[in-house]
Amino acid sequence: MYLWNVYFITKLYLYNCRAMDFHVWLNISFAILLCVPIPERYVHLKHFNLARQLIAVPAGIALFYYDTWLPSITRVLSQSADIVNFTSPYLLEIMGRFFNPPIVAGLLTLYAILFFARKKFKITPFVFLAMLTPLLSLGQSKVPESNATDAANSISGSPSNSNLSAQLNSFYHNEAERTVSFSPSTQLDAPFDVIYLHICSLSWDDIDFTKQRENPLFKHFDIIFSNFNSAASYSGPTAIRLLRSNCGQPSHDALYAPPDQQQCLTMDSLQKIGFERQLAMNHDGRYGNFLDDVRERGGLKATPFEASGLPPYLQSFDGSPIHDDFALLSKWWEKRLQSPTERVALYYNSISLHDGNNYHDNGSNRRQGTLESYPKRLNQLLEDMDRFFSVLQASGRRAVIVFVAEHGASVRGDRIQIAGLREIPTPKITTVPLGIKLIGLPDNPAAKPLVLSEPSSYLAVSQLLANFVTISPFGNNSLKLADYMHDLPATQFVSENDGVALMRRDNQYFVRFKGQEWTEYDTSK
Repeated sequence: MYLWNVYFITKLYLYNCRAMDFHVWLNISFAILLCVPIPERYVHLKHFNLARQLIAVPAGIALFYYDTWLPSITRVLSQSADIVNFTSPYLLEIMGRFFNPPIVAGLLTLYAILFFARKKFKITPFVFLAMLTPLLSLGQSKVPESNATDAANSISGSPSNSNLSAQLNSFYHNEAERTVSFSPSTQLDAPFDVIYLHICSLSWDDIDFTKQRENPLFKHFDIIFSNFNSAASYSGPTAIRLLRSNCGQPSHDALYAPPDQQQCLTMDSLQKIGFERQLAMNHDGRYGNFLDDVRERGGLKATPFEASGLPPYLQSFDGSPIHDDFALLSKWWEKRLQSPTERVALYYNSISLHDGNNYHDNGSNRRQGTLESYPKRLNQLLEDMDRFFSVLQASGRRAVIVFVAEHGASVRGDRIQIAGLREIPTPKITTVPLGIKLIGLPDNPAAKPLVLSEPSSYLAVSQLLANFVTISPFGNNSLKLADYMHDLPATQFVSENDGVALMRRDNQYFVRFKGQEWTEYDTSK
């Protein structure tokens, strides 16, 4: 039983270090089964004890994994086809992120104490008592059920499993009723292009961590959404949400069903009022079937812009090439200038900041870790976007640029998710920068961006764009910029991935995994 005592003490130590969870009753039940004595008539049968251990070891491994905050086995298996394509250095880097020297040192010290203590004391009773200690703090994070006198569907009062679920259901019901319509402009003198720059792996938390909040790019925007929720922490779902932004926020499962209304498809709406839809990416779009999500579920059935002739700028986490953002966008713009099309709507996707990407040649024999190279890659991307804005400005054409991140990179992680892990869509991951730049207005270096600080999501962006389309900001009858932002729809914070939802209630955040109850999520660490 000594090794099993080590097993449980290891988990309790990691739990107290806030490195994993601890399901008390499951662990106690497992420990009791391990302690049940073998009947006397079977004691002499070595195979009986061996059989019990052969069953207990895989069960213990499964329980250990269940106690961690790692993605579920089902989730891992569903992503296995993508994971096997990760480069070997990236897989090694991910495994290295789980290594925490202070925790390892503490464990080794604890093991040494146990080794000598077992000679004088029976360890098992102390282990059972220790396994009860998490119950003392369990009530602080677990959300209680409503009692029989509570209104079953109430979403007011203190949070409980039933009223948190009711709040989420009410949110999706209300969102299903909200839509944005695009009306063609009566002004024919000021056509403009619409350019979506969808950037993977960039949140306000990442920007603060890398000290890029004062980057010149953010000062060059005309409008900044400072409290924008991307509503998911993976690329495919966020791309679908952006391309369906004419409608309120749907659940994750609804993203993979046909949209309830064709009106939800933003690019379709733009096409119907005279915009030619175009698509460009600085990657091949194969990982995670991203291109299929854009085409089939986002409704953008366009051929990606040909990036041939451009040298690779980075190597992706799966070994595929990634092109330089400025080089690709400049090449696209050159072709755009040669086109007689009056209005173009481009969706551009960049994965330059994605975890696992690295430089082909960093000028050193030592391979940089991807978290180590992130600040450099971020600085380069922001410079590339600023240069691209300058190229557009110099061309004399008009354009509305929507710069928006898909989700954050989680470069510093938190106590539940290691750096780079995004399974739980926390506010530090899904609160992302969104900036609007109007190309073609008179330049005013002293002007500061207008900031929308209310909680918002894709519907507000779609409404703002619809306002621009109805009354062109470049025309003779244009409005003040603040008037275009008047009464943009707010959206409460709800983020969702496959099998996990995270929601804000007052000043608290609550998370629910599929098949489980709501628990409070501490976002402060």
